[in-house]
Amino acid sequence: MKKYAKGTRPRPLPPALPEACASLIEGLRELKDRSGLTLAELAGLTAISTSSWERYLNGKQFPPRHAVEALRLAVRSSDAGILERWARAEAVWSGRDLDVTAPGEVFPASAGYVSSKAAPRAPGPLPEPVPRQTPGPVHALLLAASEKIGAHPLVTVIGVLLASAMMIVPAALYHTSHNAAPASTASLPPICRLTSCAGRDPRTTACEDPKTLASYTATDGTRLELRLSPRCQAGWIRARPTHAGFRIEISSPGQRSRSNTATRRSTIEDLVTTPMIAAPQPSRLRACYYASADRPGRECFTP
Repeated sequence: MKKYAKGTRPRPLPPALPEACASLIEGLRELKDRSGLTLAELAGLTAISTSSWERYLNGKQFPPRHAVEALRLAVRSSDAGILERWARAEAVWSGRDLDVTAPGEVFPASAGYVSSKAAPRAPGPLPEPVPRQTPGPVHALLLAASEKIGAHPLVTVIGVLLASAMMIVPAALYHTSHNAAPASTASLPPICRLTSCAGRDPRTTACEDPKTLASYTATDGTRLELRLSPRCQAGWIRARPTHAGFRIEISSPGQRSRSNTATRRSTIEDLVTTPMIAAPQPSRLRACYYASADRPGRECFTP
């Protein structure tokens, strides 16, 4: 029997959930359960909030494609079948798959699944014909212009082209002049770079778009990631602690190594990270893990 941590047992899916959508959610749950990740861990790996994952996995809200792809990458699954399930479920949810959804079926609005197909209405009396009205002055002017266009099509085309050019050229000049100034400020410099990042906490530097260069699971189950910010050109180690007393250390040729020690058992929200180190050559970064001070030996890995 599958065991769940307290408060993480998945809820039963809504009974009115279409079969294709239920199959998708069951597949997402299976990927998550196989990986052993908690919702908080999954949120940290995918940059999608814990509350969003709770809604997706309990059938309260239809998961977007990027969330399904993020889950598949987070759990290191090479099975593309989950994306095929998403495509079938999305076709049902959007109402494009007319053969799957029964006529008049409406998904529960409280769960975020609403079919675009409404129940057929009983035929009613035909509307009475609207009496024809006498054209007003504007209508008469448009009719006269239409007759002129029919009589002289070439002259009309030339006139339309000239009028269009008179409107388009000033508009293009306006947008060019207004977009040229902000171009220099569109890409703001990072808060630190290379050696100016050394020794700083990566969680407070706001270095954009960090990526994981390598992941490693130590023999005692501690999970480590070698992280890099391309904009800041700095790296660090992020660890998901399993016990207190372990130490992580990042080094690079010509740079002072940086390390940190887990002083207490921590939850997944309190990830242990090393200070940042300059990474002019990311491929030469080296991460090492020491299980504890009283246990000799270390485990190291590189990108």
